[in-house]
Amino acid sequence: MGKFTTSDGAKLNYELRGRDKGLPPLVFIHGWCSNLPHWRYQVEYFARNHKVLCIDRRGQGKSTTAGTGHNAEQHAQDIAAVFKSCGLKNVIAIGHAGGGPGTLAFLSNFPRLVKAGVMIDSGMYPLPRLNNPKSPFGMTLGSMLQSLQSSKGEAAFKTMYASYFGKKCDPKIASEAVQQAASTPMPIIQAELRGMAASTQKLAEGIAKPVLWLTATAVDQDYISKHLKKVSFAQTVGSGHFPQLEVPGQVNAMIETFCDQL
Repeated sequence: MGKFTTSDGAKLNYELRGRDKGLPPLVFIHGWCSNLPHWRYQVEYFARNHKVLCIDRRGQGKSTTAGTGHNAEQHAQDIAAVFKSCGLKNVIAIGHAGGGPGTLAFLSNFPRLVKAGVMIDSGMYPLPRLNNPKSPFGMTLGSMLQSLQSSKGEAAFKTMYASYFGKKCDPKIASEAVQQAASTPMPIIQAELRGMAASTQKLAEGIAKPVLWLTATAVDQDYISKHLKKVSFAQTVGSGHFPQLEVPGQVNAMIETFCDQL
C-alpha cells in the first residue's frame, strides 16, 4: 500500500503489486463508491506477469478528499499523478462503471502514458443534463440524487447499490460491497454522482488507442463505434453490474485476450 498527496491536498491510497516481465502494466480504476478490494480477483491473476496498480479514487476507499475535484478531468489527473510516481509507462487503463468517465479522460488527456484501455460495464452518452426530460441519463442521475438527498438517503443508497448485483452473485460478495460503499460519506456519494454528468461521448472521441468495451448486457455497438476510433466488444454471461467480482474468470480471460492482441 502507498499514499500519494495531490497538489490540492487529497491523499490517494494505492496498491502496486506484480512483476515486470516486459508486459504492459495494468491500472485498475474502480467505480462509484467502490474501492481497491473490488479488483482483488484481477490483481491476484494478473500480478503474476504484470505490474498491477489499483487506486482508491479521491474520497473513496481509504483515500481522502480535498473537498473538490470529483469529476472526470480531476480523476484523470489523479490517475496520471499516481501512475507517474510509481515509475510506470505504457499502461493499460481499466475502468469500471462510474470510474469510466475518469478512465476515458485519462486515455484522452494522457496518450503518451497509455497503450490501451478497457471499459467494464460503463456507459457512453452525450452531456447529461440533470432533470432534463430530453436527457435520459440526466433524468436518471437527477432521480438518484433526489433519493440520496432525502431523509432516507442512506437506506436508498444501500438499496440502489444492492440492486446492481446479479441474482447469481454470491450474497456475501454483494453484502460486503454494499457495506463498504455505504461507508462513503454522503457528500462524496452525491458529489461523485454529479461528477458522472460528463460527456463520455466527447471524451471517447479524443482517444486514438485501442479500447475493449466489456459489458454485462448488450449495448449499441454501432453508436459506441461512431465515437471510439479503435474499439472491440466483449460481454460476460450471468453477471450483474460488477462482473469483475461476480464472474472474475470471464473478465480476466477477456482482458488477457485483449492484451495479447495488442
